[in-house]
Amino acid sequence: MRRHSAILLNCTLLLLPVGPIPSSAAELRWIRLQSPNFELYSSAGARSARDTLREFEQVRGFFIQAFGGPPAKAVPVRLAAFGSAREYEPYRINEFATAFYHQAAGRDYIVMSHGGADTFPIAVHEYVHLLVRHSELKLPPWLNEGLAELYSTLRPLGDKILVGDLIPGRHRALLEDKWVPLPVILAAGHDSPYYNEKNKAGSLYNEGWALTHMLYFRTEYRGKFGEFMRTVSGGTDSAAALQQVYGRTVVQIEKDLQAYLRGSSFQGALVSAKLEKTAAEIPTEPLDEFGASIVMTDLMDRPGNGDAQRAALERLTQMDPKRPEPYRGLGYLAWRAGNHEQAVEHFGKAFERGDRDQGLLWDYGRLLERSHGETAIRVLTELLALDSARMDVRLELAESQLRAKHPVAALATLGPVRTVKPADSARFFRIAVYANLNNGDPKDAAATAQHFREIAKTDDDRQEADRLISLCAGRSEPADTRPMELTDSSRPSLKRRDAPAGPNEMAPRERPTATGRFVELDCRGKQARMLVETAAGRKAFLIADPDRVAITAGSDGPVDMNCGPQKAGVKVEIGYDPPSKDQSGIEGVVRTLAFQ
Repeated sequence: MRRHSAILLNCTLLLLPVGPIPSSAAELRWIRLQSPNFELYSSAGARSARDTLREFEQVRGFFIQAFGGPPAKAVPVRLAAFGSAREYEPYRINEFATAFYHQAAGRDYIVMSHGGADTFPIAVHEYVHLLVRHSELKLPPWLNEGLAELYSTLRPLGDKILVGDLIPGRHRALLEDKWVPLPVILAAGHDSPYYNEKNKAGSLYNEGWALTHMLYFRTEYRGKFGEFMRTVSGGTDSAAALQQVYGRTVVQIEKDLQAYLRGSSFQGALVSAKLEKTAAEIPTEPLDEFGASIVMTDLMDRPGNGDAQRAALERLTQMDPKRPEPYRGLGYLAWRAGNHEQAVEHFGKAFERGDRDQGLLWDYGRLLERSHGETAIRVLTELLALDSARMDVRLELAESQLRAKHPVAALATLGPVRTVKPADSARFFRIAVYANLNNGDPKDAAATAQHFREIAKTDDDRQEADRLISLCAGRSEPADTRPMELTDSSRPSLKRRDAPAGPNEMAPRERPTATGRFVELDCRGKQARMLVETAAGRKAFLIADPDRVAITAGSDGPVDMNCGPQKAGVKVEIGYDPPSKDQSGIEGVVRTLAFQ
């Protein structure tokens, strides 16, 4: 079996009833169970809860063995499993899903319609979605679901685990039902009927599973499956990625897939791993009303539920003003609505009340940087203390320290680093050079810039190194002590403007355009990328220079664009220049941006 990078997870599992929350914890009769790697809260009885917990322990154990061991830091995740389909109904995401992945208030959830011993395939399927998410893979629906279905079949076979077993129902449907053209499945986004409607989604799940299975196992495809995953995750649409990686058109691959389904054999893989069982008795304890209420408000976190969720969270702040969880939820609601100051206020209250969740610290610290620099430094310092291996936090903290005119502290933050990944090198050395200059050490700054030039791997890095070398040469006189401002933000904030394109800017009609829904601003690299769901699938567009993007406001008026997921439903039209030869994984470079 091919090995993939993955993050193993510690989880919290809840089995909850739906409906009004009783007025006392005694009426709830919920219990809490804990195994070595999971917490479980159940209203469905101790036996069912223990069975569910053991299933998840087995799933986690398999992935630890298959991927080479647990991570240094586990990612906290909550799982919710309802006692019956009726209780699950108000929370389901579409007409057919019996389980789903859900993110709310900075937390990850796996939500299931029921618990018990028969949850195993569901547990594996949803666990794979979490591994994909936390491995920072950005996969289209057909591939994300196909990969989860492929692993959902794992089962013991002697002293090994069989992965990739046939799913009879899906296989039969593919042979008997009307075939949906593969380009339609490849292009389906998260808002497509083929992902959300009961009478159409089966085709996406079936064909997605079959295509993933063929690419993963068939001899002529499997050697490049990892490259294909990286290419698609980088923003290339599925059809183009298949052509680019395998050198075959979608029509050719569709013929291969249909032949694969009608063949006499269906391949799988045997993995040297065991589904270890948890033999020890798992004790139970009561669960209080407040904890269950927090989870239920998180599960309300859906488009259109904002007012109801906000009201529920505000009631919880009155129920127990000392608890941080409601303020965290209110902060994320405010942030999603674009009210950053209110988000900072609520996150601050959660922080003051002891919330040290790493996701909260990361989001809160970055929101603070521009207007509350010293507090941002405090928050990011605490986060780095919790996980000193996180380079993104170290760079964020050093940049905040430099902006707050603490160059010595910035250099101390960077000091423990011994190796820098290529993706982080430009930002790391830029901060180090500016910190040395602001600390009155032009020689060290010049030596740092020169070292960067010597190890630079890309044209962009070499250009940045040359710029820093020139900067240091102009600052060589010790008498020149003016502070150097680090103006390159790691998280660009784009403001809509109503002014038309200037005379030196190409008119939008002279450039290719793409229209779709703006879903995320990805700021993890040196330059930001807009991720847009178009009719042809998700596409990535590079923002090479925010000052050269002509932005036209829509009917909602001016807003900021900040890093991370964007408000659902925002439609945009992008005018773009084609990418250069060294700009892989993007559709183009943004020049005009019109919000509709």
